[in-house]
Amino acid sequence: MNQFDITYFHGPFREFITRPEVIADIAASGITLVPLGSDTETNKTALRLLRRYGLRGEVHDPRIGKLYHDEDIAAVDTVVREIVEDYAEFENLIGWDITDEPNAAKFPILAAIVNAFRRYSPDKETVINLFPNYASPEQLGNPDYITHLEEFVNVVRPHFISYDHYHFLGREKRNAVIDSTVDERERLIRLSAETTVNRGGFFENIEDIRNVSLKYDLDAMLIVLLTEHGPYRNLTYGELLWEVNMSLVYGMKRVSYFTYWEPSYDEHWQWTNAMCDTVGNKMQHYYDVQSINKVIKPVGEYLFGRTSTGVYHIGDTAEKGTTAFTSCGKVQGIDGDCGVIGVFDDGSMYLVNRDFLAPRTFVIRTDAALTVMKDGVFVDAETNEITLAAGEGVLIKAE
Repeated sequence: MNQFDITYFHGPFREFITRPEVIADIAASGITLVPLGSDTETNKTALRLLRRYGLRGEVHDPRIGKLYHDEDIAAVDTVVREIVEDYAEFENLIGWDITDEPNAAKFPILAAIVNAFRRYSPDKETVINLFPNYASPEQLGNPDYITHLEEFVNVVRPHFISYDHYHFLGREKRNAVIDSTVDERERLIRLSAETTVNRGGFFENIEDIRNVSLKYDLDAMLIVLLTEHGPYRNLTYGELLWEVNMSLVYGMKRVSYFTYWEPSYDEHWQWTNAMCDTVGNKMQHYYDVQSINKVIKPVGEYLFGRTSTGVYHIGDTAEKGTTAFTSCGKVQGIDGDCGVIGVFDDGSMYLVNRDFLAPRTFVIRTDAALTVMKDGVFVDAETNEITLAAGEGVLIKAE
């Protein structure tokens, strides 16, 4: 990654992605990086349009999907070279989208594809999104999640680590029937979603990703839930903000929403409440995300060049993967409850309200001058007592 970007997983259908008004809406939402997954000519037309609106793009060309599906390693070099040459004119193309949630059996073909893109497209990234930690060993192709992460990094040699984790369940209207006609991969995904309360393991998952990315000097990205579907409920503004700020506090270098565009109707998943519906009408989440993106963009840009040195919890640390905050640098302690604080190598700290339902107040105990980021710049704090709305965060320094 070469800058902080805000992106999404699943965008406008082929017949919409080349319409100027659709691209204008994407740009106005605060999205900066657009994934494209149509045929080659549609992708090219869309890239030209993205360029007019100052947007960057990543491409999943159908030939990439065929290489991955066929596992034809002998063909990789020739096909990848052809793809790179086809898109050579687009300076706003920053990478190649390879696949989503691969089983470990696919790692050898992924390694070949990534290696070929490194040779023929050295200035661009490749994107491979991984399963979350609630995927079964059958889905992973590995006995446990850490083994899966380590094998992925060492075999595939990715440009960065991307994964998804959808925490908020409990949707009232849902179809829990697992249709026997779906393929095995889809059946396992549906089974892994079958629960009725907020899913555990969020902090363990993001801490594992953080640790592995630091170990191998890789950037990381979390795809967060946005669109109501299956067992996943319609999120509030506070819950959306919580997800994004948890990404930043743990040092993720890119934010991604699932989804921007509502997918086609599916009897099982029953998609609704995306940012836009199936024909591009803006829904409430469009305005929620637009507001959130304005708030988090300067924070993400500031933290992009910083390295996470620790993430600590204020209050309850019972959940696996959490560590209690005691003191750090010139901050002797923080009074309060239900918070998370990320510490970075320049001494900055990102304090986030872990409560996605209600505001929380924190008192920073320090003898140093306390500054907070407002509108992209650090200013003197009026008080050491900070109240954060549900899911809200604030970037601070004590110097």
